[in-house]
Amino acid sequence: MKGPMDETGRDSPVRRMASSAAKRRNPLGKALGRIQYFETQRGIERTHIDDGAVVTGTAGAPVPPRGRAGAARKSAPAPDPVAKRIKYAPAFAKKERMAPGIAAAVGLPVWREIGPRLIPRGQTYGKGGNNKPPVSGRCAGLVVDRGDRRKLTLCTAGGGIWRSEDAGATWRPLTDSMPTTAMGAIAAAPGSPNIIYAGTGEGDIRSPLGVGLLRSIDGGATWEHLPAAALTGTGIYDIAVDPGDSLHVWVGAVAGLFESRDGGQTWRALRAGLTWDISINPADPREILVACDAGLLRSANGGTSWSQVALPGAPPGTRFHRLEVCHAPSNGAVVYVAGAVGDAPLLWRRSSAGGGFAAEGVPARLDVTQAWYDWCFAVSPVDPNLVIWGAIELFRGRRTGAGAWSWDNISSRSSGDSIHPDIHDVSFDPTDPATLYCCCDGGLFRSPDNGTRWTSLNPGLGITEFEFLAHLESQDGWLMGGTQDNGTLAIGTPPQWDQIALGDGGDCGATEDSGRTCFHSYYGMWIERAPATGAGAFRWTDVSPSFPDSYDALFYPPMEVQGRTVVKAGQTAFVSADLGASWNEIALPIAAGELASAVTIANASTIFIGTTGGNVLRLAKGSAGWRNASVTAVRRPRVGYISDIVVVGTTMRVIWVSYSSFGAGHVFRSSNGGAAWANRSGNLPDIPVNALIVDPKNTRRVFIATDHGVYRTQDSGVRWADFSNGLPNAVVGDLILHERRRILLAGTRNRGAWEVEI
Repeated sequence: MKGPMDETGRDSPVRRMASSAAKRRNPLGKALGRIQYFETQRGIERTHIDDGAVVTGTAGAPVPPRGRAGAARKSAPAPDPVAKRIKYAPAFAKKERMAPGIAAAVGLPVWREIGPRLIPRGQTYGKGGNNKPPVSGRCAGLVVDRGDRRKLTLCTAGGGIWRSEDAGATWRPLTDSMPTTAMGAIAAAPGSPNIIYAGTGEGDIRSPLGVGLLRSIDGGATWEHLPAAALTGTGIYDIAVDPGDSLHVWVGAVAGLFESRDGGQTWRALRAGLTWDISINPADPREILVACDAGLLRSANGGTSWSQVALPGAPPGTRFHRLEVCHAPSNGAVVYVAGAVGDAPLLWRRSSAGGGFAAEGVPARLDVTQAWYDWCFAVSPVDPNLVIWGAIELFRGRRTGAGAWSWDNISSRSSGDSIHPDIHDVSFDPTDPATLYCCCDGGLFRSPDNGTRWTSLNPGLGITEFEFLAHLESQDGWLMGGTQDNGTLAIGTPPQWDQIALGDGGDCGATEDSGRTCFHSYYGMWIERAPATGAGAFRWTDVSPSFPDSYDALFYPPMEVQGRTVVKAGQTAFVSADLGASWNEIALPIAAGELASAVTIANASTIFIGTTGGNVLRLAKGSAGWRNASVTAVRRPRVGYISDIVVVGTTMRVIWVSYSSFGAGHVFRSSNGGAAWANRSGNLPDIPVNALIVDPKNTRRVFIATDHGVYRTQDSGVRWADFSNGLPNAVVGDLILHERRRILLAGTRNRGAWEVEI
């Protein structure tokens, strides 16, 4: 389908086609496609659909009906057998960075944040007057200080912990130097509100980046890391703290249910398998309810023993896709359980202490497609009959009678305020029961009236997840990037970035041939083209190649632009020599299931492609152009996922290749056009390398983006040194070089974009 964008200036028929195709390929939500993309890059076991449920690693077994904790631990199956999921931790623990102030004082390069700290006009499903509020990035939880409600401590998915002292008007990051900035949950101790626990590794995306807890003893102002082997290589869903003992902590994680009695220093495992939510009865802390893949578990003696709780309509052995449990704060006898089985939402309510549960009415339009990813539930602090239920969208429910409810969609309105979808956490202000906070893929929002009106608290939050970056050499301030669920962005007046296309932003590129032109993509093989500057900037036109619906490619297929040549590849390579006006499809000699993972254009006649299996292919233009191109497989450096390829010089004899999958070497160099390779990983840890830059003014100097910052070598890979002064300990997904300005630019996953002079 060809033609200009529609009247919104950002949406287009191409995005809608890409979205529909992504839903067909990922029936349980495109978030699963993103997770599988991340796992494929790193060569770890892929999260997958098993019997209609999303599964990572080995499924857990239910706690025996009357078993002790120790017995449950013995009978549970082994955790995820893929040891690679915990390899992040040693690399993180060993890495120490010089303080930015000291580095600057002695003349070392220091990275500078370039945003975004403001993305105006974000996307929602609403159609009312306030349906484009400012957005930022994915959040996982919030603590409001009970002594001063202006103090907010925010747990973000990949951007660490952030703090506001003025009710969200301004923000500052607190944990950029911690071993990881991937976070999943946060909770204050009811008995000691100055003690706050935060869980590393995000449960909702099955993140392997967890390395234990972070703990604050001053109300969230400062943090310490509590490493824990039991919580390493997993993601955390929930944290609960005993009201009578602030050192007694429970954690629900991808790997199971865990308990600590010394404030997170040591842990014991109570069960293996997905454990989503933990609720402690405020009236009787001996009662603990746990929502997990086995159903609802209950302890009446503080966790000493457990029993399975019957949920009417869910027979024994039901495989839940998600389950949340919540005691009513004003009446601990009342408990709600919100679940998803198949394509149906389910709600149960208990009305008496220790009593049974009864089925309740549910919202008619509650979409449980991504319940495994976005799912939360909260009960009003003062009214046990008022609840908030979050999934893709957010609903407010009022119980009007036995099992009867009145439901309102409070996130996507036809009039009035709307907020970004994909809801991960909702919570009430502990001192104002009408004030509600919502954490979603678009950041943090606050309502003063239980969800009727909303205010975006996102300006000032630098937590955007970049997947790719692109720039123009002739334009000092021109930069664009694809982001997770917050569109493709272009930098405006820093720290503001403008959303120039909706949806998930994929790979992008820009060229100055025949005028300044830029390209962006979504998930899948679709491509849009627009002028990069001037009055028509970012007015997109569909220039996608023609491919069948069954075409196989990565969630974010690699794309490259140079001069008038554009390449995008999956199971085959599509090449255009006229800026996307026409395309030639080139078959690739790769194994079934193997896909293109990296593309580089050496010149107008030669293209190199790397694959998910570690193969390097050279494409050469033939006598009839790209219609009869030849494809040559050069020697493979190693098995694994090739993340980047750099060809140095016009002779094309020197080639660098990087690998993001774990294994024997992450950086390789050939000096004879790929006939032989040398492992140039030197002293690098076994950590994914996601992008590679060779300095054209000194080709012995190479920079790499890793899952834990940036490294540099000045001797072609004999020795590597950290090059991350001032850079947060976030995953760096992309790296580009503005040659004329001598500026290196990095796109991080949930800490925005950064630059440094080299």
